[in-house]
Amino acid sequence: MGDRLTSLVVVVIAGAAAAVVNLFRLPLFFEAEFLFGQFLVLLVAVYRGPLAGLACAVIATWPLVDAWGSYWATLTFGMEALFVGLACRFVRFNVIMLVMIYWIAIGMPVSWYSISGYEHFLDSHRTAILIKQLTNAIVYAHITALVMYLPVTRKLLGFDQKPVTLSIKEQSSHIISSLLITCGIGFFFFNLDQSIKNSGSDYSQVHDIKHEQLKAQLGEVFSRKITAFSEYRETLAQLWNDPEMRQQSLLSFNQRYPQFRTMVITDQHGDLLHSSPEELVKNVKSQNENINVADRDYFTHAISSDQTYVSPAFVGRGFGKDLIVAISSGVPDLLNRPSNVGIIEGSFILTNLRHVKSLLDNIDPSVEAILIDQNGQVVLASEQLQLPPLQTFELVKGVDTFYEHSLVTIKKTGGEPGREVYYLAESLFPWGWKLLSLQNEARFADVIERSLIIFAVTIVLVVLISHILAFAISHSWSYHMTRLNELIERGDEFNRELDEFENNDQLPDEIVNLYQEIKNSRQAIVKMNTELQNTVAERTEKLQIVNAKLNKMASTDALTGLDNRRQFNQKLDEMWQHSQKNLSPLSMLIIDIDYFKKINDTFGHPVGDQVLVQLAEQLQHFNDDRIGCLARLGGEEFCLLMSGQEHTDVISLAERIRKHIEEYAFKIGSGKPFELTISVGVATINPTRFTASKLYQLADNALYEAKHSGRNQVRYSHLD
Repeated sequence: MGDRLTSLVVVVIAGAAAAVVNLFRLPLFFEAEFLFGQFLVLLVAVYRGPLAGLACAVIATWPLVDAWGSYWATLTFGMEALFVGLACRFVRFNVIMLVMIYWIAIGMPVSWYSISGYEHFLDSHRTAILIKQLTNAIVYAHITALVMYLPVTRKLLGFDQKPVTLSIKEQSSHIISSLLITCGIGFFFFNLDQSIKNSGSDYSQVHDIKHEQLKAQLGEVFSRKITAFSEYRETLAQLWNDPEMRQQSLLSFNQRYPQFRTMVITDQHGDLLHSSPEELVKNVKSQNENINVADRDYFTHAISSDQTYVSPAFVGRGFGKDLIVAISSGVPDLLNRPSNVGIIEGSFILTNLRHVKSLLDNIDPSVEAILIDQNGQVVLASEQLQLPPLQTFELVKGVDTFYEHSLVTIKKTGGEPGREVYYLAESLFPWGWKLLSLQNEARFADVIERSLIIFAVTIVLVVLISHILAFAISHSWSYHMTRLNELIERGDEFNRELDEFENNDQLPDEIVNLYQEIKNSRQAIVKMNTELQNTVAERTEKLQIVNAKLNKMASTDALTGLDNRRQFNQKLDEMWQHSQKNLSPLSMLIIDIDYFKKINDTFGHPVGDQVLVQLAEQLQHFNDDRIGCLARLGGEEFCLLMSGQEHTDVISLAERIRKHIEEYAFKIGSGKPFELTISVGVATINPTRFTASKLYQLADNALYEAKHSGRNQVRYSHLD
């Protein structure tokens, strides 16, 4: 009771301390954190056992459950405590090696499955997080190895009746590995931190450069057209009173800028005056119709302003249903500035802006771009984003992580946020459109993943190399002691293989003294050992004889000398397993004496016992290599077991036994012989489909049928 209470107190205190330590985690990147409280959990698992370690892990991981919003940390760290506790309960293993084996074989696969559906973790980070966890585990396991053999640790956590002692090999391994791993962890932590910082800076810089390049290219494409419009509006003002010249100048301007699919000139009321191609207006007027665009943004903004206007994207009207972006500018009234007498408008068909689309699709393999208008509608977007023109969307926080960041993901109107996460750069053009460039965060995660892989592989190699060096050094220290111990264990050869100790001046004094003591006492030990062996051998022989008799008695029916019910059950199980393995049938014959109760009632039980003995003797005549067991089950019931025989052959054997007993003359004392009959139930099963119990049930049912069908007959059942 006292030990249990002590263990409970130790678990609670250690778990609470580990939980406090886990509150102060070392951030690496976004979701990835290094934690160190688990070293206390491992100490409890080593000294107090797997269940205590599991309970401590549950307490220690509560801050992680609260921070990460998932119980996967409790699952993986709890399993780790169980694994280490179970391993150290029977054999003292190196804790660092145990933790490495657990995470590679169990922890990382379980974590992969646990976080696969966890929304806090990006898919691009999953591998990096798992590798980080392996390196983190090596770090806190190393802390455990550093403190687990300290006297204060043994005093606080260990049991008094289980002192921990270290061999020379273990001590050297502990010291060497601690030094190497400490140096390795310090160096590679610094290197990893620098690598992440440098990669992040380079990554951001490249993104900014690509964004500015794209902005400049797009700005140039549209600025040329806006500038041309601003210049052309003045020319058109000079020609306004000459309709024919207006039309010709419009056609000439459209030829210089063929990117405009259509161009139109309207009056100050929005009625269409001219078009390019000019057939557009002619076709409308030929039908005595008129087109008015006074409700269009490109008209209302241009007619009252002297600035060139770039419209949001819209669906064309009058000349088709294409998706259009319009550039318009008011035509000034030379006599009444700043009033405008009309507007000039040119329409881009978005699907024809292949040059602009190519710019968006070919910025950089990891960078996508979106061009949106004043209304937040998509004008053009990189193919990878699958955003059609006029699609509206919003940029939302990319993932709920533990630290502030600028990651975003795209959420289409009426849809769910996407899984891809980006770094965002945006710019506003003078005409009101906006350029968004999105750099996929997975590329940065790949850089971190490579750094972590190098870090993890290096730490694993450091651990392995430290143990190899420790083995080599401890071997040179303890070789002669190990050799002397081997000679002692080999007994008689000890005295013939001592030249390396007798004539070796290079041996340490401690080894020489130890050898002399062993040599002086060896003869007495051998003599005592011989006497003890002789005594043990004699008693063992007697014990074996007694055990053989007891086993015979325990497995034999006292009356008939056949196997008893206990032996029958054991052989039935063995034969069933053998038949199942060899895919051979298993058969059972249950034999029952007809009207045996009448014999007992008429002649008495002693006579009945004589009948049972004589029946057993007759059944022995059939006990050949085919019979696996011949047993008396109890009363007047006997049983035979056979393996590998065809069902028809078993039935034939049962019939021969029945006929033999029917013709045999049983004798009762000095009286005259009398006849006896038996009923036989036969069953055969396929042991791969049915159990031994089923076989017994079938044979018993067949015997029941034989008894109730007139007796002195064989009934059988077969299940394949």
